[in-house]
Amino acid sequence: MQSTFSGIEIGKKGIITHQAALGITGHNLTNAETEGYSRQKVTFQVFDPLYIPGLTRELTAGQIGQGVKIEKIMRARDLLLEDRILSEKNILAYWRSMSEWIRQVELVHNEPSGYGVLNALDRFWASWQELANNPEEIAPREAVRESGEALSESINHLYMALKSIRDNIEQTIAVKVEEVNSLAQQIAKLNKEILRSESSGDNPNDLWDRRDLLVEKLSKLVNISVSRSDSDEFIVYIGGKHLVQGKHFQKLLLVKNPQNEGYSNILWDDGGVVDIRSGELKALLDARDIEIKSQIHDLDVLAVTVMDAVNSTHRRGFGLNLKTGIDFFTEKSIAIDRNGNYDSNRDGFIDGTAIFRISGTKKLSLDDVVGLTGTIILGNGVTVQYTPTDTVEDVVKKVNNAGTDIRMYVNSDGKLVVKSYSENFMIEHLEDSGDFLVQFSGILNQSGPQGAFDRGNAGMSAMLAGDFMVAPSPHPSSWMGVNEVLKNEVESIAASTGTDTDGDGIPDLSSGAGNGDNALKIANVRFEHIMVGGKTTINEFYQGIISKTGLKGETAGNAEKNLSMIVENLENLRKSISGVSIDEELVNLVKFQHGYAAAARFITEVNKMLDLLINRMI
Repeated sequence: MQSTFSGIEIGKKGIITHQAALGITGHNLTNAETEGYSRQKVTFQVFDPLYIPGLTRELTAGQIGQGVKIEKIMRARDLLLEDRILSEKNILAYWRSMSEWIRQVELVHNEPSGYGVLNALDRFWASWQELANNPEEIAPREAVRESGEALSESINHLYMALKSIRDNIEQTIAVKVEEVNSLAQQIAKLNKEILRSESSGDNPNDLWDRRDLLVEKLSKLVNISVSRSDSDEFIVYIGGKHLVQGKHFQKLLLVKNPQNEGYSNILWDDGGVVDIRSGELKALLDARDIEIKSQIHDLDVLAVTVMDAVNSTHRRGFGLNLKTGIDFFTEKSIAIDRNGNYDSNRDGFIDGTAIFRISGTKKLSLDDVVGLTGTIILGNGVTVQYTPTDTVEDVVKKVNNAGTDIRMYVNSDGKLVVKSYSENFMIEHLEDSGDFLVQFSGILNQSGPQGAFDRGNAGMSAMLAGDFMVAPSPHPSSWMGVNEVLKNEVESIAASTGTDTDGDGIPDLSSGAGNGDNALKIANVRFEHIMVGGKTTINEFYQGIISKTGLKGETAGNAEKNLSMIVENLENLRKSISGVSIDEELVNLVKFQHGYAAAARFITEVNKMLDLLINRMI
């Protein structure tokens, strides 16, 4: 039968239950501004009745209520929405980081009035034009020297600025990798605590919130996926490999890569490459190894092209002191001699030929019909076929569109030029089964494999019929400078042309101090389409670098803006589900407070009844 004191027990349960509900409400209110906190809600359940149906139960009214209890305390969380937020924040973090680094590059290119590469180029060409008009005077020669130094310094400065950004990114990558490791370690530690709590039948809501917050921070850094299918093991993946598995985690390592100028690769602790596809780390890697690396390479291309174009003309001219054969810009080469021979693996033996540019000996035009059949072999299995009906322009386009770093064009003298725009500025292989590169243009001496140029062999310059330039030392934009001879002796600046009296193809007799034709040739280099397969001038090429940077910055900025709006909307939706509403909690506070008071009042009434029964029935 029901106890006389059961009413007190029912009231006590009501007090305990509503007191706990008040505590949860207070917990929500005090954590309303806590990052990552999810609103918690209590679910009440009827306590098990006094009599359970059964054959041994006495014949009295059954299922007598025994009050209330807390069934569970749950957090308001939509896991599908959470996964969507992780994905969108991961992409947003990529574009936000990329936008930040591109803005830094844009600031480097934002030239103050009168200072920067474009202005320096304009002054450089103008100084040669002035010298062409006054070849006998010293002042224009000094202006040429000074403008050459200013151009070199502006290119050197831009290289150092870009390299500094790249170095800063390398340091940032190290910080972010350490942050990934720290977050992974914290998640693994929380997994252990959560598993212990869950095994006791609890809902560790606050621990879940802390873990979800860490996972969200991790998702901004790198592409992750989360598995919650195993109740005993929470798993975080990067590219299909475990970063965190339950209470265990793997560390990411930074390992210097000599093939990438010593910049680091991100590896697993077992030596495998981490498959990073998005997030802030991906943006940092792309900015370091694609965007800024390509900027530096474009600047190197600009520098080496300016040096080659000016030097090849300057060497054939004469100074006021009749000196000739002098480079205007200092040339530093990876080769040990002017024939391009070099030691590729630094073992003390010459085993390669480093050639950047080859100019043909035959004069031709883009409209000339080839009238030949053959196949040009560019190495790595890349071939270009030409037919008798092809024009020179057709063959040039085929080579330039073949997917290699080789570019071909016809210069202002009507000579075919072949250049390598690879990272090391070396032509890998050049071979022709026919006569286009041989008799027709004068690039190679002989057709077929026996006349092929191949970088992997020494002495290959003997295969070249025309003039050539050896490959420069790495990053010519970092060391470009005016020849020390000309700095100390402006009379040696070659403004005048000369005559070839002995038939060796090299001028050996000056046309006189009053002749400024050589200076004019150099001044006109600014109008020659010698960049990127003969499509642009030097100035246009640099303007293209600036334009590409601006376009990439705009693309990154727009992506960041659009994704920010998406993430903001998703977070607002999450806030409506998981966020704490002060008004709602205050309503709950009053509701639970009244429930508590009602339970207390019930106990008071039961107490009066008991008092009447025990103390007054005498």
